[in-house]
Amino acid sequence: MTHERKLSIALLIIRLTAAAFLGVWASLKFFRPEWMVNVFRNVYKLDFVTQDYAFAVGSLQMLVVLLFLIGYQRTIFYGLVTLMSATGVIGSLPSLLFKFTNYPSNLLWTSVPTLGALIALFILREHDLFTVDGWRKKSN
Repeated sequence: MTHERKLSIALLIIRLTAAAFLGVWASLKFFRPEWMVNVFRNVYKLDFVTQDYAFAVGSLQMLVVLLFLIGYQRTIFYGLVTLMSATGVIGSLPSLLFKFTNYPSNLLWTSVPTLGALIALFILREHDLFTVDGWRKKSN
């Protein structure tokens, strides 16, 4: 197996597992919309956010995650999911930094390696060939 094929398989694994993680995260806006409302009010200090916003945000996030999953417009959608993940990590910084006083912040740490993997995937996106963009490039 060539180095390029191994790299493509590794990037596929990162993309599939990150999409699963982000898909669950986005689906919570439908199943537990009050969680998003609480986060936006308590972390981001946005008091106008309601459960209706949760459904709209969840729908948009699910669309972005789906396009990321299939590898469509890699620069745009890999960048968007990386920004979505970074926003969550930045918003969670107080809980991440003060993990001994704010249980269960250790669970929030799962978002940190996810963000790292997404950054690496964005940097290496041209080598992620098992994608819609990769197949289009190959057929040209």
